[in-house]
Amino acid sequence: MNALRHAALTWFVRRRLFYGWAVVLVCFVVISLLFSVRLSFGIFFDAFVRSGTFPWGRGETAGVFSVTMLVAAVGGVPVGWLLDRFGARRVFMAGQLVLVAGLLLTSRMNALWQFYLYYGLLAGAGITALALPVHATTISRWFAQGGRRGLAIGLAFSGTGVGVMVLAPVLERVITLYGWRVGYLLLAALLAGISLPLTWWLLQDTPEAIGLRPDGFPARSSTRSAGSLPPRAASWRWREAAGTLPFWLVLLAGALSLFTLRMVTVHQVAYFVDRGIARRVAATVFGSTGLITATSFVLFGRLSDRVGRARAFHVGAAFQVAALVLLLNIRAQTPVVMLFAFILLWGLGEGSRSGLLTAIASDLFPGPALGAIVGSLGAMFGVGAALGSWLGGVVYDLSGSYTPAFLLALMATLAASACIEGAVRTARRPSGGGRRRVTCSS
Repeated sequence: MNALRHAALTWFVRRRLFYGWAVVLVCFVVISLLFSVRLSFGIFFDAFVRSGTFPWGRGETAGVFSVTMLVAAVGGVPVGWLLDRFGARRVFMAGQLVLVAGLLLTSRMNALWQFYLYYGLLAGAGITALALPVHATTISRWFAQGGRRGLAIGLAFSGTGVGVMVLAPVLERVITLYGWRVGYLLLAALLAGISLPLTWWLLQDTPEAIGLRPDGFPARSSTRSAGSLPPRAASWRWREAAGTLPFWLVLLAGALSLFTLRMVTVHQVAYFVDRGIARRVAATVFGSTGLITATSFVLFGRLSDRVGRARAFHVGAAFQVAALVLLLNIRAQTPVVMLFAFILLWGLGEGSRSGLLTAIASDLFPGPALGAIVGSLGAMFGVGAALGSWLGGVVYDLSGSYTPAFLLALMATLAASACIEGAVRTARRPSGGGRRRVTCSS
């Protein structure tokens, strides 16, 4: 261990602070910048379709974002295996280097095929290596189910909102004043200058690697290894998990949830402008949800530790449905209070999706293959996000309206909640025929 990394560990030990919170900090910063890249696509998208620089339709332009999600779908499980095999630090470093390279090349593109290659495939590979399930798996190895896992994941995932809140207005002004190429260069510089050095300095793979134990189990427990669940619950392999109904229900819930989230994320700025709202106001609304989302991740993480993951997920679904109803009724003359209501409801709902889903998967299937198992959920995140972002553009191109697409998003939210309820109820049932019983707190 080099001197700087040793100094960081010593600082935490002397102050009797659990080093897992340093891991949460790294994940928070990386997620903040990662989602500034991912969710700012809506701002770049609007610039592309309205500037006249490229003769691209909305469907084929939004398809670039869909490609990044398809890369996530294909790469989710392999990245999980790499995480299990090589550890978080190597995966985080490699993912950020690939993402920076993709953004730099994207800033130089001149054709649609280059956009698909540089951003869709290359940047998409970096995004996949840094996807939320990778962070959730890393944090779950530091915080046990019986402790503060939900809170820790929620704090890290709040970066999805903070990054967008801070950078969305900045990117909108940079693109307006200097062009979209400079916008992509700015994102690459932030990753290379902030999150990459922080990862190298602070990130540790597991608590055991530095002589610690996961936070969450009593220190005097002598019948189980540090921070592990009882042997029966801690031996899940990917193939065993894939043989259970709760596994597939959680994955389906992940696909449906990200279908809704990314359809709205990619198309909401263009939708607002179509409805007569000024582009700067639309970008401000888009960025303003970040503060609510950041707070929501923390609130729902803590709530799930207290009342159960599934109940918290259902509450978040209710917020999201209400937000979609408001979205469908927004017009140019819409009162400002209605826009603020949408920001509040959508931000609360968004903060209850990926964090809780990855925590549910971590609770259900702990063990040495957690990276691959949660990576499967990440793959389904990619499938749902790819389909949602692409279908939103196609529906608009065919009908001239986003209304049918957003109605589908609303139905997907309800279906996701039903899947989680089914997964939890199935997990509670006694097992038969020697099949291992899935355990989960609802």
